[in-house]
Amino acid sequence: MEKNKFILLYRIFFTVLSWFTIFLFLFIGIFTYGSIIPWVISLKYYTLQSNILVTVWFSLAIIWHNKPEKLEKLMGNVKGAFTLYITVTFLVFAVVLAPLYHPTGLAAFSNIVLHYITPIAFIVDFLLTETKIKYQWKSFVYWFIYPLCYLAFAIIHGIFTGDYLYPFLNIDFLGFPFFIMSLCILILFFIGLGSIFVVINRKKD
Repeated sequence: MEKNKFILLYRIFFTVLSWFTIFLFLFIGIFTYGSIIPWVISLKYYTLQSNILVTVWFSLAIIWHNKPEKLEKLMGNVKGAFTLYITVTFLVFAVVLAPLYHPTGLAAFSNIVLHYITPIAFIVDFLLTETKIKYQWKSFVYWFIYPLCYLAFAIIHGIFTGDYLYPFLNIDFLGFPFFIMSLCILILFFIGLGSIFVVINRKKD
């Protein structure tokens, strides 16, 4: 099987799986609460946002697989940024949040897809296909717009509601000094991880 056909089938499989899982939240909310409100509320979480971003990317890559001029628009800074975002979802959950979260049933299935399968699938796609456009170090300026905006949103949301969305952003629980430390570690983590993707991209032929 030629590489392009394999990549297309690969993307189709994980796109279907990812969209199914994302909308599984919607149907669970309707079935359990008789409302789409729980699904809408879940959109404020970084995990779901980053999964939607990469799934939309996958979908467009499938639609444009025979249109190189359009497909190229998805590569470069867009692909690099989305790879960074979804990798953070994967690593932060696996290292920090997984011990705190023990879902069952359909929630466990969704957890595995959103935190592990889709992120890993997108990272593999990056490793297989992101070679033509070389990243520049100034790419960071664009890549960090979304994470910084999200951090600002999460903090403001926590200040006004008491729900900081993630424990490592909870000022009330951590105290201001440890919150600043947690924030610095998170930012440095983004920078370090982004640097790794730039280096990988620039080293590939």
